[in-house]
Amino acid sequence: MKNAKKENIVLLISQLLLIVSASFYIWLPQQLNFYIPFLVVSIFLIELIKPWLVNERPLTKIVITIFLVAAFIPFVKGVVLFLLLFYLIIGGYRYGEWNERLGILLMVLSAILTITTNTDSIIWGGATFYFVLNHINHTAQLLGMLRHASNNVITDVLTGLYNRRWLYKKAEQLSGQQEIGIIFCDIDNFKKLNDEKGHEYGDYVLQKTGEIMRRILNGYGFACRYGGEELIGLVTDTIFTERLAEKILEAVREEINITMSIGIAIGEEPVETLFKLADERMYISKNTGKNKITTQDPIATSKE
Repeated sequence: MKNAKKENIVLLISQLLLIVSASFYIWLPQQLNFYIPFLVVSIFLIELIKPWLVNERPLTKIVITIFLVAAFIPFVKGVVLFLLLFYLIIGGYRYGEWNERLGILLMVLSAILTITTNTDSIIWGGATFYFVLNHINHTAQLLGMLRHASNNVITDVLTGLYNRRWLYKKAEQLSGQQEIGIIFCDIDNFKKLNDEKGHEYGDYVLQKTGEIMRRILNGYGFACRYGGEELIGLVTDTIFTERLAEKILEAVREEINITMSIGIAIGEEPVETLFKLADERMYISKNTGKNKITTQDPIATSKE
């Protein structure tokens, strides 16, 4: 995980440098003194620093360090860069996808044109497009990983609802400013449902219930998965709390043919107190017949 985080940072920096170097080449092709360092640094970030991060063997790290330093020595940097490009072309052709192979073709073509025309800027242009094309997939994967990681921090993987950690943080934030409502929902007979129809159907029920809660609470609060078959509605417009709970109970019964036991707590008390109270009222509903809502009174109202 530590190496993956470092690798992501390296890739982000290298993509930025590639964009800068490509911009210099397109709009300021005569300014090679600005363009070449950006490209060279981006190459080293991707192909030398990255292996340094993920490779634990000391000898390999020493070789990488020597290679990096040698690339800046005037008398040997041409050979070093040639070996680097050879390594990239061989590796890219063997394992690369279509865009990476296209980059290799452009690189080879630019090298041929540089030799035949004696124009150094062509090879640097080819190198730029090679690296841009070569790392399109890396960039897409990186953005996907970052987006996925960001979502996983605050959402439940199965249902897509906000998770318990986010719920507590948001509830604490809101309770310091206003009254909040907690709708504590537990799917009735969920274990029996899993045993009789399988865990895949149980997952479907959780996902569908989450969709219903998200739809009903939209504009009034937030739907969260507390854990297991327990789902919670965090209500910001508390005057509608009981009515929202009734809509959730009716909707899950009509749309997926299940029932829920629900407990409600409303107030400005500490978050732990409100959650505990709503949880206790949910158990009152469950122990007195299920398929009902226990309100703040508490009075159990059957919804059959």
